[in-house]
Amino acid sequence: MGKSNLLKDSMKGGLNGLLSSTTPSSTEDKPAKVATEKEKEAVVHCNFLINKSVHTRMKYLAIDKNMSLKDIVNEAMKEYLDKHEKE
Repeated sequence: MGKSNLLKDSMKGGLNGLLSSTTPSSTEDKPAKVATEKEKEAVVHCNFLINKSVHTRMKYLAIDKNMSLKDIVNEAMKEYLDKHEKE
C-alpha cells in the first residue's frame, strides 16, 4: 500500500487517526471508572440573559469556593427551587 493510500485510510478516522499516543497504553493498569451521581444526571444546555453584576458576583463566588460557574448556578437554582417548592 502506498503512502497516499495510508494517508487516506488515516484521514477516515479524523484527527485521532492521524495522531497516536507516545506512551504505550495498557488497559490493565487503569482502574475501572465508576460513574458518579453527577455523571448519571442528564444535562441540558441553556441560553439565557442575566444582569452583568449578577454574573460578575457569581464568577467571584465560584473563584472563592474553587468551583465552576456551572456548579454555582446549579447550586443556586436547586436552593431556589427547594425554597419555592415548599411554599
